[in-house]
Amino acid sequence: MPLVLIAIDGSEQAEAAFKFYVENLHQTGNQLLLIHSAEPPTVPSQHAMYMSAELWAEMLETEKVKVKKLEEHYAHMMKEHHVSGKIKAIFGNKPGETIIQEAEENHATLIVMGTRGMGSVRRTILGSVSDFVLHHAHCPVTICRQ
Repeated sequence: MPLVLIAIDGSEQAEAAFKFYVENLHQTGNQLLLIHSAEPPTVPSQHAMYMSAELWAEMLETEKVKVKKLEEHYAHMMKEHHVSGKIKAIFGNKPGETIIQEAEENHATLIVMGTRGMGSVRRTILGSVSDFVLHHAHCPVTICRQ
């Protein structure tokens, strides 16, 4: 059974990519795996030495609440579009690598994701998750521009 991995986050671009998939590419029998590469809270280095464990735990809990809301949103969207699948959030710092690793481990036959459409200078400096996935994936990648 074909497995389609859809990269999600809280952006309009990710939601548009999900909708594009269900409206144009979905076939009966496809399994969906929605992956959210959640980022741990960021702490400026000058404050890291003075941060209490309680504050860190509070910041992490706030991120977990955001992830839960995102999962609920996409679960509702799947139900609304009459598709089923799994949603998996992974805390890590490198979304592109997380997506590639999950696609390989789960034997995905297609990766679908949105793009923020950064300009070439910004993409060169910051890197592009969609560009990374496109060049490192073992399977076809559909990148949806909004």
